[in-house]
Parts: sequence; C-alpha cells; structure tokens
Amino acid sequence: MTNKIVLILTFLIFVSCGNNTNDDIYKTKKGEYATKTGNFIVNFPTEPKYTSVDNQIGVDKFQIHLYRSTLGAQKIFNVEYYDYPEYMIKSLSNEQFYTQSITNYANKMAESFNLEFQKPIEQNGLNGYAFQLEINKKAKSKGLDGYVVGRFFRNGNRIYTVTYIGVNDKNVDSFIDSFRLINQ
Repeated sequence: MTNKIVLILTFLIFVSCGNNTNDDIYKTKKGEYATKTGNFIVNFPTEPKYTSVDNQIGVDKFQIHLYRSTLGAQKIFNVEYYDYPEYMIKSLSNEQFYTQSITNYANKMAESFNLEFQKPIEQNGLNGYAFQLEINKKAKSKGLDGYVVGRFFRNGNRIYTVTYIGVNDKNVDSFIDSFRLINQ
C-alpha cells in the first residue's frame, strides 16, 4: 500500500511538473493566479503548471484541465475543470451531482483516506460542496500522514474541483477559500 501512495504522489508531481504550458495563466495585481480559458482566480502558493488530459465517457470525449502548484512532494494544490457533455450534466440535480462526485473521489482515495465530512457551501457567489478526507489507520500504521480538503463547483456544464492533498500547510485555507470565477 505504501508503494501505491508513493506512486500516486509521484504521478501527481510528475503531472504537475509536466512540460505542458499555458500562456493563459497570469498573476493578478493581488498576487493570485488566473486563467482566462478556465475563467477562475485562485491563490496558488506558487505559479501553477498546466496540463490537459484527454478523457472519454462512452463515446463522449472531453479534456480535463489541470492546474497544479506544489510545495514539495507532500503539499499539492490543485484546480481542475472539465466541460461535461450537456446531456450528462443536466440529468442530475446539483445535490445528486455533488454527492456522486464526492463519493467517486473518496472511493478513488479509499485505500489511504476516509471521508470525514461533506456539506453544501456558498463561496464567492458560487454554490458547491466542501469535503475532507482524513488518513486512515492502515495508512497511519505505515508512517503516512496527511489529509485532503476540497470543493466541487458547477457552473453550467463546467465542473471545477479545488483540492489540497498533503500535510498541514499555512497556505491551504487561503488557497481553498480564494477560488472564484472571473465572469459569472
């Protein structure tokens, strides 16, 4: 299991250090980072790296857009967004969508983390869901530490996922709480 966690963290760092660049990312006067195509502003602790990944559900193809900032191997700040095919997103209520998204995310991380809570939130004019995962006993017994805190937001058929994965860091709250859209 330790090897799986190391592999996951290595993958996240590899993706965050990828060669994909995006001239669309810029620093605001307040020192936050923004992207025109992503239509968001957030307080990353360091300049984020951009990567896009092709994804497919059935016959529908779309891209996942990833923005990552790291402070070493154990502190990973992420914003990702994707535009679901409209018919898929309209078939679920916001609450159904958020609950299912958090369940899916928690299931992907279940070997090392347990879902602590999830709740509806309003942040900077956006309705969404907040959640937190805590390291489980099995992972702790292997000497691992950390947690995941995140938010899901839906704007039309675009889904934003804002997460921090790692050990305690002073930048987490300002990162998570600063996420907002440029144009609503």
